[in-house]
Parts: sequence; structure tokens; C-alpha cells
Amino acid sequence: MKRVLILAVAVTGLILPTAANAGAFQGVVIAKNAKRKAIVTASANGVVRTTRTPKSFGKIGLGALVAVRARQLPDGTFAAATTKQIRRVKHARVRATVVKHAGQKLFLTAGNSVFVLGLRSGAGAKLGPGDRVTASASFGKAQLFCDTVMPAGHDDELELEGIYLSTEEGVMSLAVHGRGLVKVSVPDGFHLPELKPGDEVSLHATVESGGAFTLVSIDNEDAGDASTGGDGGVDIGNQLFTVGGVLRSLSSTSVGVEVDGHPEPVRCAVPASVNLTGFAVGQAVAMSCKYADGRFLLVKLSRTTDSPGDGDGSLDLQGSITELNPTAVTVSHEGQSALCVLQGGEDLRGFAVGDVVEMQCDYNKKLGHYVLTALTSDGASVAYGADGLTEWLDLNGVLASIRSDGIGIKVDGHSALVNCAMPAGTDLSGFALGDSVEMECNYSDGRWNLSSLSSDSAQLTLE
Repeated sequence: MKRVLILAVAVTGLILPTAANAGAFQGVVIAKNAKRKAIVTASANGVVRTTRTPKSFGKIGLGALVAVRARQLPDGTFAAATTKQIRRVKHARVRATVVKHAGQKLFLTAGNSVFVLGLRSGAGAKLGPGDRVTASASFGKAQLFCDTVMPAGHDDELELEGIYLSTEEGVMSLAVHGRGLVKVSVPDGFHLPELKPGDEVSLHATVESGGAFTLVSIDNEDAGDASTGGDGGVDIGNQLFTVGGVLRSLSSTSVGVEVDGHPEPVRCAVPASVNLTGFAVGQAVAMSCKYADGRFLLVKLSRTTDSPGDGDGSLDLQGSITELNPTAVTVSHEGQSALCVLQGGEDLRGFAVGDVVEMQCDYNKKLGHYVLTALTSDGASVAYGADGLTEWLDLNGVLASIRSDGIGIKVDGHSALVNCAMPAGTDLSGFALGDSVEMECNYSDGRWNLSSLSSDSAQLTLE
């Protein structure tokens, strides 16, 4: 009999509390959790919150300043009613507690999430588990880098969340923020809930002398039961399972397949010896994986004709822009490419070939191709959301054109000037051609409008 792997979330963990816990706040996105479909934000005063945003999760990137209306859940995280991106920022401030210091990474916990700061020049070298800190950080292409970090006390108990790996000889292994391994001692007589490798868990632990952790309480956020039969799901037995579906993510280290009835793609790690040349996001595939060394490992990947065909659903791809024109954009990663056609109003002047981006597209069966729904880089964003199309850019370059109705800057990698309009009579007396500037623009009323311009000696901000 077929057994179906159900990826579910405990119902009790998603019951909304009363309206008294509803509220609105703003924050900068400092981390994302794909399994929770949650963003982690830091407010201007450093307060960190974890907000579950299943509808807009894929369209929000690191460094986005967002306005959120949400209700607090019993586990301390928030469930978003609305999430609106305001603009992109370059810096954030956080108040958090140290989980571990490993090499050039500082793992921190706050707001019911664990996130990581990249360290430079030996910053934070003397910090240890339980140390409470205030840190300022700046955004790189794919992570948050610590600029300054100041001790602010010490906590004897902290919160951890991550992926359960195993429990051996009374010690639980937990993967926090993707790759950080944390070990937590389980006291004698402590009754652990039923856990499976890969489960998302949250727990409280005391910080012992020397930085060791001892479990106080634990909650399994994944509540699955692999006993339901059905077609098109997952066959599993003898630690091996096979899925049929549509290839949704592909890299040299991981592959994800969208399966009917599952809230997110089923993912397996790719062994270094496996070459996936010839596969592309959007293809119908059968994927076989086995459980080994605390993870699911790809055994076989093959094209199929009896599962959902190529060009179905949606795709989400991180990579570099390889082709860009007024009607379409192509993004490639590890030799695999995806082309998405632009929709009405989408203007990609903030992007250039070579930019590292995250791209989301939906398949339009009537048109017979994928259409762009979101494209985000460090310097620009285009996204269709509940409020319609939003576009912004924040680029550095050389001021090359000053006109009565707008300006243009020369940006490395861009074949043409990046132009933005401005109201007649705007005072640019502090600027001159040839200045190195940072230009921010927003798209509205059918054109790109200047919102700010700054150089080493001048600053202009338009409402």
C-alpha cells in the first residue's frame, strides 16, 4: 500500500488569538525561514519579530523595509494580515542573544527565530552563548554583515528554533539557520515528543557554564502522519521515497519538487558526484531519495510524461541575469536557465545582465509561457502583490544627465543611462555632472520618479 508523506503544521500552533493581540509595526527583513514561510524583521529600536507571511513570502527579500499588520500567535510569532514593502534599506539594528560563535559567523536568537551575522575583522570574538548584544549590521548580496556589536548583559535561558536532526545518548542535535549545528542535552526523565529528522522545532534551553545548553521545553511545529494513501503523492519505505511532480528549485547542492497536496516542495540534497545537466526548473520529473546522515539524499532524478507537464504552476529561481530585453528576462544558475515574459507595466531598468537576483514567475496556460511576478536584486525590485505592481530602484553611479524633467546616471554593467523623472523646478544646485551619486526612484503613474539623490556633498529628498 502506498504511504504518503504529509508535510503539515500543528493546528494548535496556528489558532489566532483575540483581537487584543493584533497590531501594526514596521521592520527591516534580516532573515527568512522557508519552512515556516516566515520573515524575521528588526524594528528601528532593534526589536526582532518573526512573522508568518505565506502569501507574500517569496516576494520579500533581505533588506526590505516592510509595514505589517498582524496578530500574535500562541508561540510568540505573528500571522500577517497584510504585508507591504516600503523600500529597500542598507542597514539594520538588532537586539538579540548569542547562540554560538563559529568562525566568521555569529548565530543569534531573538523574536522566536535564529539568524546569523557575518563577522569582519574579529568582531565579537569574545562573545559566547547567552551573551545579550546590541548590533548594527549592513546587507551584503546574500547575508547580513555585522558592523558593530556591543555586549548588553547575559541570559541564562534562551529560545532556539531549527531543524531536528537526531538524539543520541541524551544529546539532541539541531540545525539552526540552515547550517549551524547546536547540541542540547536532554535531562534524564524528560519525555521528548515524537520527532523525525527534518521536523521544525522550537525549544527553550538553559545556558550552562561553558556555554552548553540543557533542554527545558520543546514544541514540534511539524505534525505529520505518513499513513494516508492516494495517487500522485510520495511512496516511502525502507528509508527510500519517490515523488512525482514539477521541478521547482535546482542547484548543485539541492533539488526541490512540487508535489500535489504539499504546502512546499519536497527537497533532497544532491551528492557532489551527481551531474544534473539537462534538467531545468518547470520540468515534470520523478525524484527518488534516501535518508542518510541526517538528511534526504538524491538517488535518482528523471524526466516524466505522466505527471504534470512542463510549464505548470510557478517557479522560484535564484541566479544571475543572462538575458534582458523589454519583453523578457532570463535567469541562470549552475547551467540551468528560466525565461519569464514581462507583464504590462513592468520596467526592468534597475537591472542589468550579470545581476544576482531572485525571480518568481507564474505559468500562463492561455499564453503558453511563464510571466514574471517578482524580480529582486540588491538594487532593484519589481513585484506584483495584493496592491498591484510595485517597483523601486536604489543604484549607485555617476551623474551623467541633468534635464528640466529628470536626471540620468551611468551605472556599471548597464548599457544605457538609468533615468528617473522629477518635478519641474527641482533644485539640483548642489549636484554637478560627474558626481558619484546614489539615486532612489519609485515607479508610479506610468513612469519612474526620483525619490532621493545623494552625493558626498549634497542631499535631495522628494516626497
